[in-house]
Amino acid sequence: MKQKQSSKLGDYEVHKAWEGFSSIRQLSSGEIMHSRTAPMEEARQLYVEQSRLAERLGRSSEDESPLVIWDAGLGAAANAMAAIECYEEVPAGRPMRIVSFENDLDSLRLALLCREDFPYLRADAAKALLADGHWQSQNHPGLSWLLFPGDFLEAMSRAPAPDFIFYDMFSTKTSAQLWTAATFQRVFAACAGRPAELFTYTCSTANRAALLAAGFYVARGRNAGEKLETTIALTPAAFQSGLAGRRKLLSRDWLAKWERSAAKFPGDIGPNERSVFEEIIREHEQFRNSPEPERLLSTT
Repeated sequence: MKQKQSSKLGDYEVHKAWEGFSSIRQLSSGEIMHSRTAPMEEARQLYVEQSRLAERLGRSSEDESPLVIWDAGLGAAANAMAAIECYEEVPAGRPMRIVSFENDLDSLRLALLCREDFPYLRADAAKALLADGHWQSQNHPGLSWLLFPGDFLEAMSRAPAPDFIFYDMFSTKTSAQLWTAATFQRVFAACAGRPAELFTYTCSTANRAALLAAGFYVARGRNAGEKLETTIALTPAAFQSGLAGRRKLLSRDWLAKWERSAAKFPGDIGPNERSVFEEIIREHEQFRNSPEPERLLSTT
């Protein structure tokens, strides 16, 4: 008789959503990766489609370096698989390198053990990544996948500078340090002046403020599951390159709401730093040419 495969490994278990798909749940925090939307559906819509990855891959030149995607929060590899799928379906003129960051690989190991629950997962690629820290496509010489295990803040200093960042870390309730102003300052510095964009599922006021304070321009992203909005951040080089024209940048209306918010500061901004932080947000270049917020007409 065949022994039933365990649905738990380390700090993770397989979660069966009532919608019919499976995802990974962290036992210690209760957080679920892709809780209300199937993993590949969310990965395609939120990260691959919003970044216009297919369009960027279609551009080519003889000496063009690989397009680098930071997959920040590998988890069960849905975002990486969606990027690989995109590369294989599009006549790519440019090489692509996925750089995945993860401090606990048991989530990916569990997905491999329960592959019937995660049909999107490419076993050959995932096994090679776990075994060697690297996977090279046999059919597409320009497609590769690297793993940077361990602490993200330490590992990103050794990684190649990104063109896209798929920022899919656990929330501030579980991984508060990864959503601070200081962390986003380091991410911004790692972009090295490139026209890079960051995509993330959050629409938190404090997280958006942290991105703005780090130097990014910030825009509204499409909805994802129960979230009406997500977030896109652009480096100044991306903003100046014309990419901002495709994005719905936060306006002075958002700034006015931020001023009234009770949760306007990232967790690492102490009371003595708040006035300086507020000034940085108010004086951000993004809001200088933005229209004034709409005002309600008086009825008296």
